[in-house]
Amino acid sequence: MEENIEKKEGKSLDVKNKVIPIVVLVLVILALVGYFTFGKNKIQSPVNNNVASAATVNGDIITQKAYDDQLASSIASYKTQGVDVTDATKLSQIKTQVLDNLIADKLISQGVAASGIKATAEEVEKQFQTILTQVGGTEALKTDLVNNNLTEAQLRENISKQLAAQTYLLQNIDTKSITVSDAEIAQFYADYSKEQKAKDAKAVIPALKNLSDQIKQNLISNKQQVLVVNFIASLRAKAKINITLQ
Repeated sequence: MEENIEKKEGKSLDVKNKVIPIVVLVLVILALVGYFTFGKNKIQSPVNNNVASAATVNGDIITQKAYDDQLASSIASYKTQGVDVTDATKLSQIKTQVLDNLIADKLISQGVAASGIKATAEEVEKQFQTILTQVGGTEALKTDLVNNNLTEAQLRENISKQLAAQTYLLQNIDTKSITVSDAEIAQFYADYSKEQKAKDAKAVIPALKNLSDQIKQNLISNKQQVLVVNFIASLRAKAKINITLQ
């Protein structure tokens, strides 16, 4: 039977599959980006006054259309999770998150461009084959591409940009400094056990020794996320950002 550890943020971690920390740096932190969306909206610079913009970041436009498209996608995603997107407070939070993520995407894209980082063809192909396997083969991938209004070439471009972003982040945060103590693992397990029992008094909680490695990986992932968030915040603090959202 598959067991899930629920993180405090409300996300779940499948204990059968180890989280890959390096991928998490990009895929988890930048909530809006993924292989089907990353870099989908081209940087436009200098500012074109004829293009409706939601914001400009160091002179580069985040178009109103990019914002509207991402907002629609996020709302649809939250609906599937049972979130009441008609609630004014929740909708406002989603809108803020979408714009913040687009700004973070732009800042990282600019950092990658300034650093001259590029993924190799071999790296892109390897990740493409991984995705192909994960989605269930060529036909399943074609369906996903159609659903996301993408071509295979665009997907490969997104992969390339995301790999470059991953490299950029790793060059600017100190993941080697991350440590997780036995006490932290024990506390996470205790909190997890308590939450599961609160949901179901008869719930059978796997022994700590069976979950220890996965809990440790989860905590490392959380700490990586904090480092990335802080780094993006530092980029934002130095950036010239103008919100023009309509």
